[in-house]
Amino acid sequence: DVVERVDERDESQRERPLEMPERCPVCGGEVVRQGAYFRCTGGLSCRAQLLGSVLHYASKGGMDIEGLGAKTVSMFMREGIIRESVADLYGISREDLVGLERFAEKSADNLLAAIEGSKDRGLDRFIYALGIPLVGEHMSRLLAERFGDLDSLMKADREGLESIPEVGPQVADSIVRFFKSASNRRIIGRLLESGVRPRPVEREGRLKDLKFVFTGGLARYTRGEVKRLVEELGAVVSSTVSRDVDFVVVGDSPGSKLEQARKKGVRVITEEEFYGLLEEKAGIA
Repeated sequence: DVVERVDERDESQRERPLEMPERCPVCGGEVVRQGAYFRCTGGLSCRAQLLGSVLHYASKGGMDIEGLGAKTVSMFMREGIIRESVADLYGISREDLVGLERFAEKSADNLLAAIEGSKDRGLDRFIYALGIPLVGEHMSRLLAERFGDLDSLMKADREGLESIPEVGPQVADSIVRFFKSASNRRIIGRLLESGVRPRPVEREGRLKDLKFVFTGGLARYTRGEVKRLVEELGAVVSSTVSRDVDFVVVGDSPGSKLEQARKKGVRVITEEEFYGLLEEKAGIA
């Protein structure tokens, strides 16, 4: 859809007040308000959200399926290769791809290998890939560590979720609502039947119990890559500087977090010192 114009009139000047629909006009899912936004709760099954849902599922922080960009996914939707949800990815065959624009035999095989490889990802990345509203990468990691497996998380109630220090009422409600949806549960079932097996996440790595904050640009990794790296080694990555942070890693053009670290007495290290720490504690040069 395209936004044709913006009605800048005050609500009192309009012929009739703006009313949000109670149900999504595309999938029929309940429409709920979350802060300043109204969201369709159709989740994995809403066709209006299908392109974004697949791109999010395949993203680096999610199931990391290389080769699934917006143009490719849009083409798959036009060709009927992806019809309903992200679960359609695991039914794609070589015959579906060869002959399509930009798909020769080698590129088809590469994409199919990437899709197959995505079946073996950590539970935190699978949770994030599902696109649960208000649940980002950090929250996905907390949920994976707390519940241990997907089934336990899907059965969690609001009380159990809110017992996690960083989970508030809105986040808990969003998670419970997502997993209560019959359509979401059906699609998750399809993913599991296709061979997706999210691995348990345990904080038992070489950097266990350490907490990092990163500020400024890094030369060797993107912010998302370095976050996943240290979390896989057992550390915590925080977006805020507090006294329980062990290291603030400073890259190019650091922001206000550097001054906050100095005021609070948190240890500040350079990017190169960070890599030295990785080599010392985890053998990663």
